[in-house]
Amino acid sequence: MYPISGTNVHLPDDARTTVAETLRSLPDLGAALPDTDPGLYLEHGAKLLRNCLPAQTLDALAEWRHRPTPWLTVTNLPGTGGEIPTPQDGFCDESLVTGPNLVHFGLLRLLGLSPVAYRWENEGRLIRNVAPRADRARTNTSWGYAQPLDWHTDDSVLDHGPGAGAAEAIPHFLSFYGMRNTEAVPTDLLDIDSVLAALPDSTAEALRRAEYDVTAPESYRADDDGRPLTRDAVPMVWTLPDGSPALRYGPERITGRTEEARAALAAFEARIAGMDGTPVLVEAGGFHIFDNRRVMHRRVPFTPAEAGQARWLRRCYALGAL
Repeated sequence: MYPISGTNVHLPDDARTTVAETLRSLPDLGAALPDTDPGLYLEHGAKLLRNCLPAQTLDALAEWRHRPTPWLTVTNLPGTGGEIPTPQDGFCDESLVTGPNLVHFGLLRLLGLSPVAYRWENEGRLIRNVAPRADRARTNTSWGYAQPLDWHTDDSVLDHGPGAGAAEAIPHFLSFYGMRNTEAVPTDLLDIDSVLAALPDSTAEALRRAEYDVTAPESYRADDDGRPLTRDAVPMVWTLPDGSPALRYGPERITGRTEEARAALAAFEARIAGMDGTPVLVEAGGFHIFDNRRVMHRRVPFTPAEAGQARWLRRCYALGAL
């Protein structure tokens, strides 16, 4: 086991009740949805949480905002309503999940983060329903479930440079809001510091050279010219402004351009194959966020619960300061 340094915040029961009661008298957002007016959801969600959460909880969120650990989990948020069935085709009516969206986006605003979507995947929508689809069961996507999702970072084909625009940059964070998880399927996390510490210095140095090519995952559409998205001659590892090492990686999505790069990649993959990481269980009413550049994640295969009751997480990419 290689535990990573994260932060856990548990909402007191009375605060949970207050948030739930406030959500039952939601403000009138008209026809606004997260994709059409994300700023409205960020503003109203943050205001709701500032009015309902105890000072100790708000202080913990502010502390994480200014000194973020690789991941943060908030538990005991209000249930999201068991009457809403898990979507079976990957999408749902967003007007039915206004409450969860307000809490999700409100937390992002309190953490100083901005939601981001990419035109190449998820039909360009901000929120991805991480839920089983029978027709995608064996795919290596968030809609699959019959095969393992091995260690990876998301969207490694995008730009890691400091000058990348919001819609072109590797997402800084993955955030999740739990709708249900009756199968108790965890998400395993593995921090990059632990991986690099277990490798020879020469291997870590080779991973920092711009000698790797990257291809997009299955969930990405082709680019505007109909070709698969690729990125050539980039490093696997680089350094973030705060001095932390960052990584791009996806199994069978990275190739080395030189003999040294291929050897370093092979050593890296051999090492992570024997590392367990830390399991995190996102249940109904749970919020979880981790740094996509500092942490790899994976998921074991599982058997979904009956139709409409299967595991359902709401994922939104987020960016910090570019």
